[in-house]
Amino acid sequence: MLKQLLLAATRFCGLQAFARWHNRDRLLVLCYHGVVTGDRTEDQYLYRNTVSAREFAAHLDAVVARFHVVTASDVLAWVGGRAPLPPRALLLTFDDGYRNNLTVAAPLLAERGLSALVSVSTDYIDSDRMLWAMELDLRLRHWSLPTIPLPDGTVVPLPAAPAARDALSADVRRRCKQLPDAQRRRYLFDLFGDRPLPEPARLDDELWRFLTWDEVRALRAAGMEIASHTCSHPILSRLEPADLAHELVASRLRIEQELGGQCTMLVYPNGGADDVSPTVLKAVAAAGYRLAFSLTEQRNSRRPEPLAIDRIGIPGHVGLEPFHYRASGLRNLLSPGERQ
Repeated sequence: MLKQLLLAATRFCGLQAFARWHNRDRLLVLCYHGVVTGDRTEDQYLYRNTVSAREFAAHLDAVVARFHVVTASDVLAWVGGRAPLPPRALLLTFDDGYRNNLTVAAPLLAERGLSALVSVSTDYIDSDRMLWAMELDLRLRHWSLPTIPLPDGTVVPLPAAPAARDALSADVRRRCKQLPDAQRRRYLFDLFGDRPLPEPARLDDELWRFLTWDEVRALRAAGMEIASHTCSHPILSRLEPADLAHELVASRLRIEQELGGQCTMLVYPNGGADDVSPTVLKAVAAAGYRLAFSLTEQRNSRRPEPLAIDRIGIPGHVGLEPFHYRASGLRNLLSPGERQ
């Protein structure tokens, strides 16, 4: 409550308005994942990457009042020197390709005449699979053995308390993301094999269900733009060169085959500073992409690198005041890591 009050104070005293003015020539890109119908406050860990429809509607109303919402095509024309962006330009993006982007988010966007860039991981579209990180969370919640091996080979007791299990899952996920991708896959297969998820671990579809290709086409028909999020959602800097090329090229070709036309935009899985190396950037250019988005929690420079457009993530369950604080740019102004 104290944090909410302090952030509200920065809004009412004009600090956030100053930050928006200061950043008026810097593109702001917001990153969402899922939008679900209910608040899901009873399970904030599993729903950490989702916002409720109520939250999302409030975000959109705040955005419309304070920013000029642009499309990814507008951004592509801008970085190519073909057209300017308006002051306080903002782009909305969605990662992974969840069905709720169509069923929940798209109608709220349409009500306000807005568009967004939706990136899809093509191996998951039209499938009954979960992303490996979510599957890890669920399996550890229902792990029946007294111990569990970690990615480095050590074996630890499995906590009994649900919150402690979730904390362990977050640590295992972090360790997995630091591994070479082939090693990560081996670890998860050794841990879980090809055993199906326990039935109680199956959550409501809104959290994890992916789009079908027909639904991707419906999103595009509703005015959304579609980008690649690779085939299988690996961290690209952890891949061998041949696997890197496959993830980039095969996903682009599949999107072009299913939708028609060119796919020239990419969203990096995970997207942190360590996930997008010079080798990755070179491969992305060679694969034919002209615009690509990271997730480094930074405002963009006045003339960003087209294959490394920064985004700011919007988590769930944080309230409207933290959203204002992030979107205004004040959070980055007060951080010593802000890029000028």
